[in-house]
Amino acid sequence: MKSGTIIKGIGGFYYVKTDIGIIECRARGKFRNEAKVPTVGDFVDIDIDENGCGTVKSIKKRKNFFVRPPISNIDTLVLVAAVKNPNPDFVFIDKMLIIAQCNNVDVVLCVNKSDLCDAEAADKICEIYEKANCKTIVTSTLSNVGIDELKSLINKKVTAFAGFSGVGKSSILKRLTGFDLQTGDISKKLNRGKHTTRCVELLEYSDGSYLADTPGFSMLDLPKIPSENLWEYYPEFFDYTNGCKFLNCRHINERECGIKQAVDAGKISPTRYESYRLFYENLKQKENEYGAR
Repeated sequence: MKSGTIIKGIGGFYYVKTDIGIIECRARGKFRNEAKVPTVGDFVDIDIDENGCGTVKSIKKRKNFFVRPPISNIDTLVLVAAVKNPNPDFVFIDKMLIIAQCNNVDVVLCVNKSDLCDAEAADKICEIYEKANCKTIVTSTLSNVGIDELKSLINKKVTAFAGFSGVGKSSILKRLTGFDLQTGDISKKLNRGKHTTRCVELLEYSDGSYLADTPGFSMLDLPKIPSENLWEYYPEFFDYTNGCKFLNCRHINERECGIKQAVDAGKISPTRYESYRLFYENLKQKENEYGAR
């Protein structure tokens, strides 16, 4: 019996890194009955036969788990957004911050392609999310800006990268690891990149440090949060709730709302508040649909 980490899974095969090397494994049939499938990032116990092939026997308790993309036991999530080409999608960033909080994952917001604009444009994005207690870093793979700082933030951790195609995830991973990862050109028509990552895979770039290029995070839905509790996932809101007239203020249509007043005064970013309104309405709609059944 050996223990190890699944670093890649494809076509029913799982590649498990152990202290004697990477072992190609199949999973025991019992996992199908338990509705639990081995996932990249899982810590597992395996048996190895005389031919050097392995069988996944058990999956150890997970720190966290994502269904799509299938990955577990993440320490840090690096959200990559380009300053331009493509323009930053603030709704996506805000959604991923909430998902990370629900899964106890640290977040680093990587504002990439800083070489395409002046410093002020990147700093404005960072300022929005520093108020939300999110670690931010400005990077450029062309000039190598911020890459060493990013390395220090993810050292000895399992780090997943997320962001729309074209923002520079694969280029950053190449800078960090030296691996010749496939990168795609930007579609001029759609201002979005072509999908280049084929599967989830952990890349060990130093002892105990793993990176994952993770396609599919953009398709994740919000967790099942009660709509009245959504504001708690916006850290910059806390300082202004004492200005709300009503104790059960939802910060949507109420008069004398401290949150809305802070937005009007420029103390809370309008993009953050608009994502809050959007998410609140989505959650409320789902609650009403569920209650009508």
